[in-house]
Amino acid sequence: MFKIVFMFVPFFFALSLVPLFARPAKRGKRSETAMFAAFLACASKFLGFRLLGGDAFAPELPQSLIWFWNWAYSGMFILFALSLALAPARLAAKRFFEKGSTRRCWLVALPAIAMAASAVGIWNGLRPPDVARLELRFGNLPDELDGYRIVHITDIHASAASRRWRTEAIVRTANSLGADLICLTGDFADGLSRDESQNLEPIGKLAAKDGVYAVAGNHEYYFDTYGWSKAYASWGIPFLHNTCVFPRPRLALAGVPDPACGNACLPPPNPDKALSLAKKGEFRILLQHRPTINFKKLYGMGMSEKCDLQLSGHTHGGIAPVMGLLVGRFNGGMVKGLYRGSDGRAIYVSQGAGQWAGFPIRFFNDPEIAEITLKKTAKQVSDKW
Repeated sequence: MFKIVFMFVPFFFALSLVPLFARPAKRGKRSETAMFAAFLACASKFLGFRLLGGDAFAPELPQSLIWFWNWAYSGMFILFALSLALAPARLAAKRFFEKGSTRRCWLVALPAIAMAASAVGIWNGLRPPDVARLELRFGNLPDELDGYRIVHITDIHASAASRRWRTEAIVRTANSLGADLICLTGDFADGLSRDESQNLEPIGKLAAKDGVYAVAGNHEYYFDTYGWSKAYASWGIPFLHNTCVFPRPRLALAGVPDPACGNACLPPPNPDKALSLAKKGEFRILLQHRPTINFKKLYGMGMSEKCDLQLSGHTHGGIAPVMGLLVGRFNGGMVKGLYRGSDGRAIYVSQGAGQWAGFPIRFFNDPEIAEITLKKTAKQVSDKW
């Protein structure tokens, strides 16, 4: 159902561009038909991926073709937004906009702006991520963990559209930080392991003093779960599935899988079980792909009240300003950055290191690798959750 929506809803926007853009241009039926055909070609991205590349979201097609179609598809949506925003002014000042020179101007300017903006957004989603550095202060942090550094990587989405060179760049950047611990919070690849493992394989070279640990995101259960599990094991990446490890004596690192693990008939996420192993006053970190899940409603258990710091991804930083409002509604209002509770607990939601084909652009929202330094403070830091 989800894929069907993505494949066919874009055609509604293509059709809407006829009265919003093509018809007001008054270039004649032939030009109007040609514009509509171009809009349909842009809107057919997911359907085309499915027919030509085998999967709507992870097509096995040349990288240049995938990103060209992504660029055209995104440009169509931006043109729709610009045309819709301009419509009230065009109706209010109808005589001005119907002048031949004015009409010719916006006929050229709007598509040019839309396609230029799409190119910027596409490149921002494809380029290697920046390092986002932050200090998090906790009153209950053990003295021996003061200054402890964690590198957090999430949502790489390696695929035919995001190939090995990009994963290598992520690994080089992460390793250059010399962190104590590297945490990975899911959505590593899109596609079958036999096709895409060579694009993700460099993550096996990630290294930190206290190791590299991961949890599964929803995309781990959409494509070839068993094949990917074998690949991760061969690369030496341990996954925390409702369990806890102790990288340092006073540090507990717990992890839960995404609820989509039900697709693979695996036990559901259980943060209480994972964190129950920390019984000696350790500082507790929880790795959980989605920033907030109503575990009580889904599984009859509480949320992650037992952890001091939660690291999550999934939201891609909201993708773009307007999209961020929608993303927040599905993630408890958490879109990107740091959120703190009144009891001092913290959730950091990374903007993600990669981009998913469903929304292949980023605006005012750079891909990131987070470097988090834990600091001891005299009193517990609190803020509005």
